[in-house]
Amino acid sequence: MGERFYGVQALRFAAATAVVVAHALDLAGTRLGLETALAGSALEDFGAVGVDVFFVISGFIIATTTRGQGGVQAAGAFLWRRFRRVAPIYWLLSLPILIGMARGGTLSPEVAVATFLFWPFSGLEMTFPALGPGWTLCFEMLFYAGFGLAMAGGKRVGWGLVAAYVAMLAAGLVVAAPVLRFWGAPIILEFLLGVGIASVWRTAPRRLGSLAVGLALVGFGLSLVVGYGGIDDVRALNDPWNGLRRVVIWGLPSALLVFGVVRMERVDVAPGRLERAAAFLGDASYSIYLVHVLVIRALGRLFESGMVAAPGDAVVGLTVVASLAAGVVVHLWVERPVLRLMTPSRHRALLHTSSS
Repeated sequence: MGERFYGVQALRFAAATAVVVAHALDLAGTRLGLETALAGSALEDFGAVGVDVFFVISGFIIATTTRGQGGVQAAGAFLWRRFRRVAPIYWLLSLPILIGMARGGTLSPEVAVATFLFWPFSGLEMTFPALGPGWTLCFEMLFYAGFGLAMAGGKRVGWGLVAAYVAMLAAGLVVAAPVLRFWGAPIILEFLLGVGIASVWRTAPRRLGSLAVGLALVGFGLSLVVGYGGIDDVRALNDPWNGLRRVVIWGLPSALLVFGVVRMERVDVAPGRLERAAAFLGDASYSIYLVHVLVIRALGRLFESGMVAAPGDAVVGLTVVASLAAGVVVHLWVERPVLRLMTPSRHRALLHTSSS
């Protein structure tokens, strides 16, 4: 698969940055009690939508990069690629928090299971992994497992898994059970929207791209004007009905945005400087997404100590810049070397096109 979607890479970076901004605002306002320009506005928590964009992109990229592949061997190779891409750097960055929790006596079995086994529902409410953003990786891994089974078993198995998911989703709306809260979570629909985009974008008229982007912006704008309730936090994960609202309010516009960007892009044109920059930042977005939590924890302690004083908006700006810089450093000096160590030499040439 030689196609490189530079617009999607730019979206990945924008989504990661949006999440960082939301958490930086939370640091300044909630933890430090500082006033910011966005405090109390609909934009204060809107950055959480970056997760929805991520999920749609993930479904699209996985379905696109595995196009035409099938069988047990291909499925095994796919699952190994996804595991080495996601898990090692995530566990490595989780270590400082895990060690701190263990020393403080707050490391519970539920947190360990969520962190290492990617199972976030030991009860009816989500248990967050040690590294907070890891909750999204639990759903990523669940999607990878299902997609791998579909690759191994063929279309019949794939549609059977979709039907089983829909049944669990429907059951979870009326029955409270941990397995239904996870396997039947409405937010999984966003991965499936991405898979759907991968199946139609090539044949859709190109003019639909700009229309889809316009509709996406209208959808996001309406959520800012009308409000989006509790879909921006854990309530959308613990309450399936609230989760469905998130898929409608943020998931559908995210899918329109991804489809529009993909359809407007010319994948057969040689990349220029801007495209190469987008590709790099998109590749670094995963490290940015993970490491920004550690940056926020460190800066929070620094500001709380009184060693550094700054107004709220300056704290937000400094946090965002430091998080992006730390993410790029981790991507270059940790993530890439780890990937090289875990990639057989004959497959390294394919690593660039299969990353997401």
